[in-house]
Amino acid sequence: MEAIWLIIGYVVLGLFMLAGLIITPLGLPGNWLILGSAVVYGFSTQWAKYGWTFIMLVAVAAVFGEIIETTSSAIGAKKFGASTGATVAAIVGTLVGLSLGTGVMPAVGTLIGALAGAFLGAFIYEYIKLRDREQALRAGLGAFLGRTAAIIAKETIGILMVGAIVYQLFFT
Repeated sequence: MEAIWLIIGYVVLGLFMLAGLIITPLGLPGNWLILGSAVVYGFSTQWAKYGWTFIMLVAVAAVFGEIIETTSSAIGAKKFGASTGATVAAIVGTLVGLSLGTGVMPAVGTLIGALAGAFLGAFIYEYIKLRDREQALRAGLGAFLGRTAAIIAKETIGILMVGAIVYQLFFT
């Protein structure tokens, strides 16, 4: 009977981690769902497979993913020659785009909104400031590419988090 509960625990943990990986590219807190699932699993098994030190390392990875996500549009815009104001506008645009996109069409709208918001934030700011469409497009493209890189990086961190958890469960 104990084996069935172990299997159920693995399946539930696996489903929550998979859900975390699915929602992360949408700008939702997937890596936090993965971390929370690992904490709940650890607590429910009295930390038989891993302890708080491991959980703290996974939490650091999740925080690192958030830092990348928050700053990526600004870094991308800056790499393409955007002003400081445009880099801030890219971050604001990402947040506005996330909100509006989610309201219009949850899931896909969230992703599209974040990408479009990063582009438009940097583009509009730079265009209003310089009246140079070419430079504004470069700034917007940089913000868009930075946001795209953030999605890829954050998803990669999520995959590494899941991999570390699976490794701890089955190979230690």
